[in-house]
Amino acid sequence: MKRQKVIFNLYNIAWKILLPFLKRTSFFKDNYPLRITPDIFKKTDIWIHGASGGEAYIATEILKHLKPCSPQKILYTATTIQGIKVMESFCQTPDFNPDIDYKITWLPFDMPAIIEQVVKKTNPGIMVLLETELWPGLLYMLKKHKIKTIIINGRLSSKTYLRYLKTKFLWENISPEIILATSEKDKQRFKNIFGKKAQIGIMPNIKFDAIPSTTETKSSIMVQLAEILPSDIPLSILASIRKEEENHLEKIIQYLIQKFPDQIIAIFPKHMQRINPLSKMLARLANKTGIKWQLKSMINNKLDKKTIILWDTFGELKHAYAFATTAFVGGSLEPLGGQNFLEPVISGAATITGPFLNSFKWINKEIFNSNIVFKAQNAHEVGKFMVQQLTNPPDKEKIKQKSLEYIRKNQGGTALAIKIINKNLKN
Repeated sequence: MKRQKVIFNLYNIAWKILLPFLKRTSFFKDNYPLRITPDIFKKTDIWIHGASGGEAYIATEILKHLKPCSPQKILYTATTIQGIKVMESFCQTPDFNPDIDYKITWLPFDMPAIIEQVVKKTNPGIMVLLETELWPGLLYMLKKHKIKTIIINGRLSSKTYLRYLKTKFLWENISPEIILATSEKDKQRFKNIFGKKAQIGIMPNIKFDAIPSTTETKSSIMVQLAEILPSDIPLSILASIRKEEENHLEKIIQYLIQKFPDQIIAIFPKHMQRINPLSKMLARLANKTGIKWQLKSMINNKLDKKTIILWDTFGELKHAYAFATTAFVGGSLEPLGGQNFLEPVISGAATITGPFLNSFKWINKEIFNSNIVFKAQNAHEVGKFMVQQLTNPPDKEKIKQKSLEYIRKNQGGTALAIKIINKNLKN
């Protein structure tokens, strides 16, 4: 314990040195004050923390089904603006329980001196960490103040696992009490890092529960999209494209235009800051091929064929999938982990990914072996698959049915998570 105290004193000093530099960066410009101010926190029953939008969607699924016997105070923290926005939007929907008193804010910087004040002020009945949110300062102070900590939907990529394994001496003594991993491999990885001090089990991935049993057919966004997307022109979606894949994207677009020009192509970048570089790429392609392109925010009328849409409005991808004949889901043509390929297939789009799907190892091979989703090895195979679907349009209802059967078999994680939270919640 003495050694541990020395380590965290040094860790605290390192943060003191680092904070002035973070304050000057553009990334932390807006949220910096909130991440060093313990006074904004108050007593809470359940503190849930997730990094970004993906973890926030998991949290919304938990909160959607949490049925407290009495009004509860929930604190949700995130480390990205996407996580904050997803949770804020959810709390304004009818699915959110009005008996829950909630606060949504940034996770404080992991400086032990700051974290300890926050832990004292919140004094949560339980701490719920989502997926891979392992912050040493936070875990140390939770352990010091005897706050029971649970990891829900736990997973560790190979790269992350190896990094944590090198510092195993640090993690063993600040282990969460309970870890629910999403696979046997993840369970073993957590066991190797935390040793025998945590109760480690396996749970169905909550992301399966977040996928609706039926596809949404009526919403204001769907109505708006129906006004601009003609039903008689096939739509190809290139979704969640990352910066590292943009050279592949250009090749796919050129192939689609050459082999099947009479379509609409929609490009959804993963990060909105790529809109300007992608606009320049599309302008260059337009000069070369004669194809038209538009920003989604500038479209007011029904689109014509031979048009590319660069989607610069947020939160519409899952709705657009319902109109797609075929979809490619990015983050997968380079070793970036992949992105959610269940959303398009549940909407009936013939769906293909690249080969790099480390973030989706929780989805077993059955989905590929059953030809529910297809996997390409390179950009050419992506383009070839999409042209095949455009030439011979798939049965969207059959795709929906097969994908729903697969998803329903893998649901149940939310119910288990809530059961564990309620069982361990300190009154």
